[in-house]
Amino acid sequence: MTKIALILGGGGSLGTYTAGAVTELFRGLAGNRNGAPVQVGALAGASSGALTAALAARALVVNPNLVPWIGEAWIRGMDAEVLLATNRSRSSLLDAEVLEEMSRALITAAPASDDEPSPILAEPLGLGITLSSLHGIRYQLRYGFRNRPERSFGTRMFDDWAAFELSPADSAGAPVWEEVRQAAVASASFPFAFPPRRLERSGSHFRGSVLEDLGDIDMWYTDGGLFNNEPVRLAKRLVARAGGEGDDWRFVFVDPTLRDPPAGNVAEEAAPGSAVQVASLVTRALLGQGSAKDWIRANRTNERLAILDSLIDRLPEIADSLTDPDAFELGRSVGEMAESVCEWRLVCGGGRSRRAGRPEEGTDPVLELLEESLERIDRRYSNVLARVSSRAARSRLAKLIFLIEAAGGLDDKEELPLYLVAPGRRLAGDFLGNFGGLFSQEWREADYRAGRRDARRLLETSLADLVEYEPDDEAEYEVPETVGSVEALRPEQRRRLESLIEREVDRSIGEIDPGFLGSIFGFAWKPALRRWATARAIDSLRTS
Repeated sequence: MTKIALILGGGGSLGTYTAGAVTELFRGLAGNRNGAPVQVGALAGASSGALTAALAARALVVNPNLVPWIGEAWIRGMDAEVLLATNRSRSSLLDAEVLEEMSRALITAAPASDDEPSPILAEPLGLGITLSSLHGIRYQLRYGFRNRPERSFGTRMFDDWAAFELSPADSAGAPVWEEVRQAAVASASFPFAFPPRRLERSGSHFRGSVLEDLGDIDMWYTDGGLFNNEPVRLAKRLVARAGGEGDDWRFVFVDPTLRDPPAGNVAEEAAPGSAVQVASLVTRALLGQGSAKDWIRANRTNERLAILDSLIDRLPEIADSLTDPDAFELGRSVGEMAESVCEWRLVCGGGRSRRAGRPEEGTDPVLELLEESLERIDRRYSNVLARVSSRAARSRLAKLIFLIEAAGGLDDKEELPLYLVAPGRRLAGDFLGNFGGLFSQEWREADYRAGRRDARRLLETSLADLVEYEPDDEAEYEVPETVGSVEALRPEQRRRLESLIEREVDRSIGEIDPGFLGSIFGFAWKPALRRWATARAIDSLRTS
């Protein structure tokens, strides 16, 4: 069975592009005339991609007639006229109630008469949503200092996620959909634009942390794309949980913000001239490094896997003693080292058997974990192990491969068959920090069509061995040549945006505690600070 794992990156209003890509992929898979069905078995989303992933999961599990509403939600629902409405109170730049109303209508809607699972649904469907903890998850980590092996150090991890396993049993009205909705809205809550969200989390989710045994905990979260905007690793985790080792998994990564590096000499970049510029550059560095970490890790892992595969392919020739059926001492030493690795992983919480159910009473968890690892190695390196004549030598070689993998941090890792859907040029809503599309339905429609067009290209080229379908009217894939910008906003929209900035600057200045003397002379410094901060904010919007 061929299965698709969708990885949906965030991008503010550019989520319209992602919605178009997901819509086209679902239509292509549902209309596939290539014989063997291709199903969607995993969805991993960050920020705006998390919201789309939740909508897509609902369409797969509950009702495929919701697929067109994935695009409608973004094109018609995410509009500045509503998000910036002045007749509704709000605690952030944008009206969070819009997300609430839209997600309730589409993710936790009541049952409908035509509800039925999509034919492209794989069971179970893994859904993963990235989250960013505001307060962090506390850990006490052992290092094994030479002079103080018992000492540990405390740290906080801010990168988190929520994972769900969904099936047709999770029909409309099932409690899990409210959990999905809450997690998706939390992941889409971009800082300052939307307020942080409180989620109830189980302490058992945070294995190895100080929260592990605390039961249910209320925690505060913000935009899931802050630390993981390209959740490749989360998608791999969902696939591993789904099992199905014999399935042919294809990972499709949709990223509306993927761009080529800017031209120019890095050495010629101007030095920051103010504290505001330094803060802006630091913020960009943190967000950029955090969002790209999975992408970087996947590329480095693939490079190391290529070296590992080349080495293991030569092992039977390099180590003659491995194939000697009488090398019992060598076999015992290799086996003891392999068991030590498994024992260390169980102690540190980094390893556990993935087999369903609890281990039988009297089962050694170390040997169970080692046996499962050797079964995986036997599948992956069957051609290498087949070149060894005796059973004892094959077992010895498999354990040595396990040790080599563990030493390189490559155990249970495989090269990722990753396919990309990304715009070839700047999208219409790609300004104002990717929120420019909120100001024009025309821009959002253009980006939606771009997503459909690029996903269609993937289906017709790289996935042509799996999918054959008749696309819709060609006119639906025509993307108008339109580029959004602050200058292209209507005068009333610009006035509203500038008024909003002025109001937020006023509120921020009002929260400053200047002390006794500062309060006395506030009539002098507050107006100057207000004009300076407002001008800098508006200038930064024009150049974003």
